[in-house]
Amino acid sequence: MTVQLEFVGHACFRLWEDGKPTVLMDPYHCETLHLDRELKLEAGTVIVSSLTDAAHNNYKMATGNPRVINALDVAQGTATAVINGEPLITVAAREVPDHPEHSPMDNALYAFKAGGLWILHMGDLGYRLSNDELRPFVGHSDIFLVLAGERNTPSHADLSPMIDFLKPGWVVPMHYELPPVSFNASPVEKFLAHFADDPVVFPRHHTVTLPPPAVRPGRPTILVLEPSGYPLARRLL
Repeated sequence: MTVQLEFVGHACFRLWEDGKPTVLMDPYHCETLHLDRELKLEAGTVIVSSLTDAAHNNYKMATGNPRVINALDVAQGTATAVINGEPLITVAAREVPDHPEHSPMDNALYAFKAGGLWILHMGDLGYRLSNDELRPFVGHSDIFLVLAGERNTPSHADLSPMIDFLKPGWVVPMHYELPPVSFNASPVEKFLAHFADDPVVFPRHHTVTLPPPAVRPGRPTILVLEPSGYPLARRLL
């Protein structure tokens, strides 16, 4: 069975596997990211970390009539969701309390299983979660999609204990500064410098086949993908 994970951009990913609906995660409104290119992507299921943040909630990016899952509704107990026969695992969270542009917005982290692997999306979390808060994701975070930009998201120092506790096999940074998209966030190079002891793989593409190679047993391999949704993005070194 073939499973593919695509980095679309910002916090948006798409995953598809043979014979199952394509899953689109946290799609963004292009105008919110100041992008001229309007995206339309095939997807049978869309998961958003909330429905109130235009950088994470554009379920209309998906063509057709997809199933839309608000992970926050699941986390708050007002909805349930099953993907590939497994319940969606969620933990409610918020952005930082002193958000400079607007009131902090509720959202949720979420994890689902595909191709025998658990994919954990960090939503739009703004601070470090405790081990007790993260515990639902223990054993459910083979691939961790991590907010790396330190802009209304956890600092790299706060990410370290969270990653160490969850012990993912792979970490995929997202939500960082990458021209032409900029929110005064940190670039991915700063994230890589903080985690300099961990192996890094640059596939030189926006899509990777799962499971990707693991370089060092006991430590996560960092995968730096190139966004498919930013056609003019600079190529990472």
